Amino acid sequence: MKLSKINSGTVGSFFALTLLIPQNIGIDFFGINLEDIPLIFIFTILLIKKLKNLNFQAYDKLFITFIVFFIIYTTFFVQEVEIFNQTNLRFYFYFILAYLCINLLLENDDQILHFFSPLGFVMVANFIVILFQIQLPGTIDGWVSSNTDSINPFTSGRLGGFQGGGPNVIGIICAVFSLVCIYKILSAESLFKSIIVDKLNSFLLVVSLINLFFTFSRGSYIALFVGVLILILFSDKLNFNHKLSFFVASALLMGITIYVFPGIFLKESNRSFLNSLGTKNTEIFIGTGGGNYVKSVYKEYLITLEDDLLFEEFNITYSVEDKEKSLVPENEDDLGPVSGFLKLEFDYMDNLLPRSIVSFYYSNNGSTWNQIGSDHTSGVVIDLIENDSFFEVGGWGDGQSLGDQYLSGFIKSVIIQTNEYERMYTFSKQKRDVDYLLLTPVNKNQFEEDVVYKNNSIGLDRPRNYWVALPNEVNLSKKDFEIIIELNLNSVPQGHETLFSQSSILRLNENFNDQSWKWSIIDGRMYFFWIEEVISGYSNFVGGQSLRSGKLISNNGDFDSVISDFSLSQYDEITTSHNGFLTMSVEYGLFLISLIILLIIYIVLKNFNKSNELELSVFLMFLTQNLTNDLVYAPDVAIYFWLIPIYFLSKILRVDN
Repeated sequence: MKLSKINSGTVGSFFALTLLIPQNIGIDFFGINLEDIPLIFIFTILLIKKLKNLNFQAYDKLFITFIVFFIIYTTFFVQEVEIFNQTNLRFYFYFILAYLCINLLLENDDQILHFFSPLGFVMVANFIVILFQIQLPGTIDGWVSSNTDSINPFTSGRLGGFQGGGPNVIGIICAVFSLVCIYKILSAESLFKSIIVDKLNSFLLVVSLINLFFTFSRGSYIALFVGVLILILFSDKLNFNHKLSFFVASALLMGITIYVFPGIFLKESNRSFLNSLGTKNTEIFIGTGGGNYVKSVYKEYLITLEDDLLFEEFNITYSVEDKEKSLVPENEDDLGPVSGFLKLEFDYMDNLLPRSIVSFYYSNNGSTWNQIGSDHTSGVVIDLIENDSFFEVGGWGDGQSLGDQYLSGFIKSVIIQTNEYERMYTFSKQKRDVDYLLLTPVNKNQFEEDVVYKNNSIGLDRPRNYWVALPNEVNLSKKDFEIIIELNLNSVPQGHETLFSQSSILRLNENFNDQSWKWSIIDGRMYFFWIEEVISGYSNFVGGQSLRSGKLISNNGDFDSVISDFSLSQYDEITTSHNGFLTMSVEYGLFLISLIILLIIYIVLKNFNKSNELELSVFLMFLTQNLTNDLVYAPDVAIYFWLIPIYFLSKILRVDN
């Protein structure tokens, strides 16, 4: 390849090629694999070209000063000094590669646009993935299946891309290329004529928008909106009224979209919780070291895993001293007796947002409540099926409590409360057949044998023996409500046990005989299950194994909660939901990253004008999504990410020969 023939379009083609090679294939030499070869090749070519035409200007000197300072700081001002740290080396590589790319761009008088244009091939390839729902070996590669039998692309999965970074990475790539296509249209003399005449650009715009939609990446959607907003602000083709109309239409479209697709935009997210953990582990000057974010921030969670499993899945090891420290209270005893109050809070409508919120609480005195984990939502409004039959304490033999997994202990009272209704049911011997009934599951009649009572509370038995039924005086469908249970358990439930439910299939009314919902506890974690159609059963739920869910435990006989248990099902949760600059702050210290952020702000403000409208739009898109996803760590995005700030810096400092 002749060095004189290299231009920004050629370099962009190599970048695009890396996005079509699945990750971790081939070499595995010091972390280098087949997808890295195109970047290493073009890096070598550009470096040779730079060395052959060596000419230091202010821009070159400043960059060299920065990269030397960055290398020294990230190597030695960390807790774990490691000369050949793979994460550090990747940062150095992408910084230098971006520098060489911008040097080439300025020498050839090219445009940033040329680096992004070859992404059209990536869009077409990923569109084929969607059409044929092609699944690749990785867990978040190709078409990421939702594990359903449906072939409907709207419900059967989402686009993860070839590159291995998952839906959020391919999402921002689709969003950026969509913006490039929109920029070409807005730059044409006639907007409508451009759409018709430049058929290839129009086709690729449609394809990239379809790809973007099927990533179901909320951050990428928002990033595209930010980019288009900047283009519209700078556009000379649109007058003030057109721009105002765009803003109003965008606001209406966003509102309508949220209400039409609430499950995408309003579903619960762990990001705020995970970011708070990262913030707590951030030091001012000393970082944990490149690649040590997960090891440091989630130590209390990961340390519960077996050493072999921890090393195999995360390549992490902890010292004996680390293992002796834990978030779990010293007096935790899940197998010992425990008493207190548990509460389910169901918020049918989250203020003006079209979604329902479910929360769980515990109390040891009935007045001071502590939340178990965080709020839970599926992102949609939960319309509970009406069922006017009995409420149930615990479960009975309808499949809710399988085998010997049943609520074991004593129940003293239950409170059901809505905005218009409140009723307390007590379980003393005197209140039998008044506040509650004991029914047999087989014949569904009154249980006549002896029952154990203690301190005005009733002992629960296997549901196949008898079950506790409460008269139903209120319709809870489409309402806010609370369920409070006072109980004394033999231990914190370790199986799958039902605490309370509105799922009696006893037919009291010909119009209502469906099961509706149940509040369960599985291995100490709270769940809320509900039925949308009887044939699918309890396939819908919130709560569970998320780090933000919390686990109920016993602490000296009182209820308590922890969030320290970890399972491999949470792998994606702790590795994909980070603010990129927060991750860097943990690994390299707040001081260094603050300098980088301040420099970025300075060069963006210095270049905030119409001549840089595309560059500003693209970079602000990257910054927007980097708030919720660590794009600066994603190999497939990092090179594009650093191109523009280095380009802006060169425009400020570079001088003519």
